[in-house]
Parts: sequence; C-alpha cells; structure tokens
Amino acid sequence: MHRTPLLAIAAATLLQEPGGAPAPAPMAADLHDFEATPPGGLPKGFTVASTLGDEKARATPAKWAVAEDAKAPSGRRVVKLTETTNQGAVYNLLLRDEAAPVDLALSVQLRADSGGEDRGGGLVWRAKDERNYYVCRWNPLEKNLRAYRVSEGRRVQLQSVTIETAADAWHRLAVTMKGRVMEISFDGKREISCADATFGEAGKVGLWTKADAHSSFDDLKVGPAP
Repeated sequence: MHRTPLLAIAAATLLQEPGGAPAPAPMAADLHDFEATPPGGLPKGFTVASTLGDEKARATPAKWAVAEDAKAPSGRRVVKLTETTNQGAVYNLLLRDEAAPVDLALSVQLRADSGGEDRGGGLVWRAKDERNYYVCRWNPLEKNLRAYRVSEGRRVQLQSVTIETAADAWHRLAVTMKGRVMEISFDGKREISCADATFGEAGKVGLWTKADAHSSFDDLKVGPAP
C-alpha cells in the first residue's frame, strides 16, 4: 500500500487556508537577464519614456539597447542607456509594460558608466505613467543614495544617505515596499527606510537615469514582497 510521507502531509497542511481550502501558491519572481535579446535591440516588453521635471525642460527620448559586456554580473549581455542629449531635470526611463504587484520586491545590478552633469541611476516602481512613480537612485558624483516620489513630473525627496563607492563597478540596488513603507538596500545593506502614501496601487517598474547619465543594468528581478 502506498503511503504519503509525513513531510508531504505537513507541507500540504501548511498550504491550506482556514476552513481547509488550499492556499494560493506564492507568486514567482520574474528575472530579466536580457540574454534573449540580440545586441542593439530593445528588450521585449519594455518601453522607453521620459519625464520632464520642470516646465522649461525639453527631452529627446534616450536610446536604450542590449549590449555584450564581458563584465556582466551574469551571462554575457546587459541593457544600457547608450545615447542621450538630455540635460537638467529630464529623467530617462525604461519601463516594463507588465504591471508588478503593489507590494513588491525589486532589485537590479547597475554600473555608472559615464556622465558629466549626472551619473548613476536607479529603479522605478508603482508607476502610473512616466510622470507619476517612486524612484530610488544612486549618484556617485553626489556620493549619495536617495528615494523620491515623482508626482505630475515634480520630484520630491523622501530620504537621502551618503554612499561612497566605486562608480565603475557593479552594485546591487534593491527595494521592498509593503503598503506605504519602503526599504532600500545597496550592496546588501539596508540604507533607507521611509514611508509615503502617494501611490497605493499596483503599477509598472523600470530603470531610470537623469540627464546625461549613461548606465548599465542587469538581472532586473521583480516579485511580490516577502
């Protein structure tokens, strides 16, 4: 006679909601490593956008593309901002078309390749559109990591911390947001914890740079908050 192992019975019990109904399986995280996109192409399911941070700003959409990189954190390809003529309060975005969970865990590997006016980049989440979202960004020129909300194109700082590290090395930026509380880590260390209730619904996620900042990104991971 076949007997179900006790471990399997225990696991099944843990996956049941009160009343005996099976609990929904946890959502898996999506990993975008950009390996399937040919060099020079734009990753499928992503759209280029721009935010005008003030009324005088003028923007030409930046060019983003997948490129071969011998120093990629994984695989051989990364996605990077390859060309921009933007200046001042213009934010360059690469948004994923598919919405992410409202309470989410988001991370990416990034490298600040170049930029005279601005440098570095970051992550966007709970984006309604290119004018309304949360963003955290690392800037090696300013030696800081900051969290902002961008509402109707206007950027408002939520928190800032000092970060002094190599600009031309790969670094891991990670965000977890549950309800109104966001926690942001840099290279595995939690640096920012703050709260904001401006955007409380699920939205898009994406990558972000400002003005002339050219940056590379790899291993964008999107999933539900733990």
